[in-house]
Amino acid sequence: MANTSYVSCTAQRAARQIDKVGQEYYLEFFECCAVFSHLVQENLLQKIAASDEYEVVQQVQELYASFVPVDPSLFSLEFSFGMNYSPSDKSLRATDRVVEGISSLLLSLKWKPAIRFQRSSSRCRRVAEEIHRLAYIQEPGLFDFRQKVGDYQLIVLDRMEDPVTPLLSQWTYQAMVHEILGIKNNKVQLRHSLNDEKEIVLASSDDSFYQENMFSNYGDLGLAVKQLVDNFQAISKINKQIESIDDMHRFIESFPEFRHQSGSVAKHVNLISELSKIINEKSLMTVSRAEQEVVCGSDRVLAFDLVMDLLADNKILPFECLKLALLFILRYGGHGNKQVDEVMTALTRRNLDQLSLNLVRNFGKIVGSTINTECLFWNQNFFSRASKLVGDLKGAENVFTQHQPLLLQILDNILKG
Repeated sequence: MANTSYVSCTAQRAARQIDKVGQEYYLEFFECCAVFSHLVQENLLQKIAASDEYEVVQQVQELYASFVPVDPSLFSLEFSFGMNYSPSDKSLRATDRVVEGISSLLLSLKWKPAIRFQRSSSRCRRVAEEIHRLAYIQEPGLFDFRQKVGDYQLIVLDRMEDPVTPLLSQWTYQAMVHEILGIKNNKVQLRHSLNDEKEIVLASSDDSFYQENMFSNYGDLGLAVKQLVDNFQAISKINKQIESIDDMHRFIESFPEFRHQSGSVAKHVNLISELSKIINEKSLMTVSRAEQEVVCGSDRVLAFDLVMDLLADNKILPFECLKLALLFILRYGGHGNKQVDEVMTALTRRNLDQLSLNLVRNFGKIVGSTINTECLFWNQNFFSRASKLVGDLKGAENVFTQHQPLLLQILDNILKG
């Protein structure tokens, strides 16, 4: 009997899987094919051989898949560094996991990129150097895809360089679902759904509406869903007008598409309803307006007043208050600043846990040595002042999406050379 075992590329996991197969050897004959998610080093093969007491492993294969594809332009490694930025054994193992995941992606795409990294980050340097060593020194033949130098580029950046963007409320479809409801392996849990469907699949590969609107903002998204419902209602009326054999034949032929569209309409209506309910319950639009004023505005007094008002409002959840406080500290200073001290005092009244309060107290120390706040906020100030002087050519300014992530500036500079 043949058995295929798919394991991540670690000696411990391989040994456990082989031992499990070996224990079943007495029950019936197994021929095991061990498929690994990354490159198998010689020392790992030796450990596999030593663990294979019953000689059940007949093949060892490499299937480069140490990553989780989310959509055609996004993947995840499904783990987090957390706040551990010290050179500990745990953080070094996490860095090794990044190297494994990215190199696995490059091999699956058949890319041998030019590698660039953020000079100020030791972790980015280590990731870039390890991938370069693997692709250009240790396994050059495996990465020989007959490409021109510079056809592809790998840019290794440190998330800590821009702590602002993750603290802001997001207002595009995919980002809203991810932040408010959570997306795990393209699955979304609906906690407030009135029907039996508590989990839905949200993937651009098999959902044309989601593919077209995943980057649409909240306002445009509402209009798109209304159009989706209107189109379906029009089709439903046509399908009800069955008066002849030809009409029946047409309906049967179109029924699979009709049923698929019905499911799509129900899914996105339920999803938008869930998002709208939570946005209203948590007053997220009010919070977002204050966030954008802190980050992009030029009036410090106005930003301070908005933050203090929301910290005193019991309708605003403690987590949203925490984000507001962190943004204000990032923008306007550290300890010894009177306004920052007042923000801290107001925050302590919101029943936050001690870990969160310690994070706020030490936030300046954590990020102060790793980011350039002038670079992070200067462009936001410039665009904010310019928009107020000149005005928006398309009409009223969208106050919820003023901020432009630092990554956008970096990628723009890369494209310009």
